[in-house]
Amino acid sequence: MKPEGDLRRTVFWELFGEVLGMGRLVVVSVALASVVFAAACSDGDEGSSGGASPATGCAADDRKDIYTAGLTKPAGAFSVKLVDATPGPPIKGTNAMTLEVLDADGRPVSDATVTVTPWMPDHAHGSAVKPVVTSLGDGTYSVEKVYLAMAGLWQIKVAVQPAAGGALQEATFQFCLDG
Repeated sequence: MKPEGDLRRTVFWELFGEVLGMGRLVVVSVALASVVFAAACSDGDEGSSGGASPATGCAADDRKDIYTAGLTKPAGAFSVKLVDATPGPPIKGTNAMTLEVLDADGRPVSDATVTVTPWMPDHAHGSAVKPVVTSLGDGTYSVEKVYLAMAGLWQIKVAVQPAAGGALQEATFQFCLDG
């Protein structure tokens, strides 16, 4: 039989060893979480649509649209064409776009109320800056101040309200920004 003091020391060292092992696990877990968080919230300066980046996973994101001038999306009884974007493809920061709204027969819709809303579905937030839409006539609309604050998937929601009334129609463009 061991003396009582030795038993206490043995129990102490066994427990201390378990605590140290758990401490290592906590340190490794915190380090891993830090790396994942840093990658998810990357704040690089480069942005593109459809390029590869381990920080945002844009290369593997199959929800994105590949930017091309003339990209067209349905909006109920209308269609919305992204005539061009400056810069094109859209980047992190301030962008501008020219849109064309067409009816079901392909005729320009000049008298609609058009609103543009940038939205990040993965983060459930929009942009702090409200885009400014100006009708240029002949179904063409200039959109300024399209501010995309961070890397990741952005939806550019284009809502079309016919002047004669009727249901609001919406088209959604989706661009993934690296960086």
